[in-house]
Amino acid sequence: MSLAKGDLESILDRQAAQCAAKGFQLTSLRRLLMGILLNAGKPVKAYDLIEEAGRSGRRLTPATVYRVLGFLMDQGLVHRVNALNAFVACAESHGRLSRHQPLLLVCPSCRKTTEINDPDLSVMVFGKLSDLGHSLKGGSIEVHGQCQVCAEK
Repeated sequence: MSLAKGDLESILDRQAAQCAAKGFQLTSLRRLLMGILLNAGKPVKAYDLIEEAGRSGRRLTPATVYRVLGFLMDQGLVHRVNALNAFVACAESHGRLSRHQPLLLVCPSCRKTTEINDPDLSVMVFGKLSDLGHSLKGGSIEVHGQCQVCAEK
């Protein structure tokens, strides 16, 4: 999936404004990596981000990429998909520490990841976790199962 340049810039400008409203900046490097994630339309590994950034002339170290990804996750713009050891652009902006965290549906076959942002479902799941004395580690809950396309193959 590749977004039209105008669409991508519009999304990045909106995200930059969201960051600015919180007193942060979406720097050119942060925009670059966010653009790669948005264009991918699926989870991307950190080393693949390094490789893709290299195609645009930016030589990045793993530490730099992980630092940027940490910032993007803190801003609610990116999710880590633990099962895939990869990162995916967030479908909706929400803070990392929000009570309304998404559920991620992850297909282990094709790596398609679908984000579910349902406040009622979120409150129920996270409330139950809390009631049972558990706290979420990692910012989201991942549910693993084959997507419809892979299941039909």
